[in-house]
Amino acid sequence: MKSLMLLGTAALTVLAAVLVVATRDAEAHALLARADPPINASLRESPTRITLFMTEQLQRSHSSVQVLDSGGQRRDIGETEFSDAVPTQMSVRVLRLDPGVYTVVWETLSEVDGHTWTGSYVFSVLNPDGSAPAGSGVVVDLNRPGPPVAADSVVKAIGLGALVLFVGAVFMSALLRPSPMATLMPLMSLAVVVGLAATGYEAIAGALRLGDFGFLGDVLFDSRNGLWLQQRWYALILAALILSFCMLRSPPAERGEMSRSDRGGRSLLHILAVLAIAWLASTAAISHGAAIGSGWIWGTLFDALHLAAVAVWIGGLAALLIVIRSNPESRIQSVRRFSVVAALLVPIVVAAGLLSALIQIPDIEGIVETDWGTAFIVKLMLLALLFAAAAANAFLLRPRDAAASGSDPVLVRRFSRMMRAEVLLGLAVIAVSGVLTQLPSPASAQPEVEQKDNTIVEMVARGEVVVSLEISPNLVGFNTWTATVDAPEENPVEVMLLRFRYQDRSVGPVTVATTKLADGRFQLEGAYFGLPGEWTVEMEMRRASGNDLIAGVRSNVESGYQASPFAADRGGALALPLTQMDWNGVGALWAFLIAALAWLNRRQIRARWGPRGGDAAFVGGVLGLIVAVVLLTGLHVEPGRTLANPVVRTEESIERGEALFARNCVSCHGEQGAGDGPLADTLPAPPANFTVHVPFHPDGVLYAWITDGIRGTGMPAWSPQLSDQERWDLVNFLRASFDISAAQ
Repeated sequence: MKSLMLLGTAALTVLAAVLVVATRDAEAHALLARADPPINASLRESPTRITLFMTEQLQRSHSSVQVLDSGGQRRDIGETEFSDAVPTQMSVRVLRLDPGVYTVVWETLSEVDGHTWTGSYVFSVLNPDGSAPAGSGVVVDLNRPGPPVAADSVVKAIGLGALVLFVGAVFMSALLRPSPMATLMPLMSLAVVVGLAATGYEAIAGALRLGDFGFLGDVLFDSRNGLWLQQRWYALILAALILSFCMLRSPPAERGEMSRSDRGGRSLLHILAVLAIAWLASTAAISHGAAIGSGWIWGTLFDALHLAAVAVWIGGLAALLIVIRSNPESRIQSVRRFSVVAALLVPIVVAAGLLSALIQIPDIEGIVETDWGTAFIVKLMLLALLFAAAAANAFLLRPRDAAASGSDPVLVRRFSRMMRAEVLLGLAVIAVSGVLTQLPSPASAQPEVEQKDNTIVEMVARGEVVVSLEISPNLVGFNTWTATVDAPEENPVEVMLLRFRYQDRSVGPVTVATTKLADGRFQLEGAYFGLPGEWTVEMEMRRASGNDLIAGVRSNVESGYQASPFAADRGGALALPLTQMDWNGVGALWAFLIAALAWLNRRQIRARWGPRGGDAAFVGGVLGLIVAVVLLTGLHVEPGRTLANPVVRTEESIERGEALFARNCVSCHGEQGAGDGPLADTLPAPPANFTVHVPFHPDGVLYAWITDGIRGTGMPAWSPQLSDQERWDLVNFLRASFDISAAQ
């Protein structure tokens, strides 16, 4: 019992630290992947329907879309509609919209994890002459009902801690001989009670996020998340009944350790093991990995492996502390048996955790710019400390303790303290993992379209007055114009008007007053760039005395969105969910893991199964390493390598490809194909230099890259926009223009 109190104190300490991380604002993350019409779009005509594509599957009964005009009146008609073919899509029809600014407000309930989210965006319908309309978007209250994120995170951390302790206790009961199941029953019972309470909280919190307790039935019976909560609840109730039966069957004073001949006890232990697996499965099934869409089976599997390995390692170590305290004489033998298992688990923790992290982090910005990334960094630091403590125990204190045969009390105390420190650090990792489950991961917040940023700053002088105008993001739609004026103190600029003129004079000019800020700055926000093309922004400055001044700035404005390199759906539930590596890389990682496990544990295998076992481990380690190297270097087959070009490389085909190249490719790859286009610096990876790549790849590979895009780069899939003929015309142009040998 004292050990349980120590573990409880450690858990409370960890949860106090979790509160610091969890109180970060999580509502800044949008779960809108893309919209039609797009965010901040300026439309010449009224749309008939608003369609949203979210990042997770939607629970239809509690997901909706509304469209509000500048006065806050709804302009949508009918109910929100959903698509059976695209479970992340919802749409609503709208009345004919007059020129103005409109706000789309959406609310979603995730089918997978039960989280509710709200958000909004604006678009505008232009005046008949193409000028920007009057009005602005509606300020919408996006606060979500229900418990705060911090409370959800703490309860999730407590639930994960209970799962870890239960799995560890069941595992140690099966590993050690004689089985310490009777000794570990209080720990299992406590974990089950806490798990029941945490599961109940998750269901009630989900109902409160929807409004009140009356939605509890909707949470439990109308969503995938609720079905898994039910499964966990049934498993925990059955575990509670089994543990109650065991504890009532024999009083504590008469309860002994379970021997090999106790068939009834072993059968109950097997049932508890199945229930532990069910608890693990129900947790992994509503994780971030299960919500990724394409490849969700692998995402769920990686999360389950990572969680199971951590649970057996940390939970088993916590159970081992209790066993040792109740029976100090068994310390050396119990630690030796557990150490072998721990040595096998640590590489699995690392490999599965790495794959899970790569799924959720499509690019480095996902770590440095999100709350999820902050919590993930904290988890990595705690993992580093945990591995350091585990290494000290495995390679320093445990061998010395075994050599002394427990006769050195100082060494025993040090070893025990380090084991407790390892458990505490493990619980800290679990607690931060609870925070991660409640925050949108970078992958779930990754939009399918990303806004460009063409911000410009132009400086103009008019006599003694110098004005600097910043236009951000300098795109079609909503922008911010900030003018910083340097004028004499005795004759400052008091008022500034901005006049917007389009290159097509049929679009009437619009004059708008700015807001005066501190330090001689004036600012304006709005959708005054309604069309792509050249705009002139005239700044009319009215001074305290003397003549007014007018200064103009010209800007080439373009449409503001580009496809995200991580947006393409790569297939079904069994597709590769990673953008940073292919299947060869995944296979190489696990081959290397198996090789490392065989190599590091060859001595234990030799001791258990003799010289042949040791030789087999040595050979297995070498073969695993060879397989990893071959997968990384020798079996990479570029897509399309065997695909023949069906379009003859004629002058007509090359000319058509040249026109397509100028229209679609120059912005990234540059006019000379050197990868130096105007958008090159905005991409997650530099665009390909065609003079380097084209000569070394066959036509089929170039065609496949154009068709499907390239994961982890800014190269999108062009198959939806270009026909087969057009893509082969592009290939012919690339071959004729950038492959000298082929051109000759």
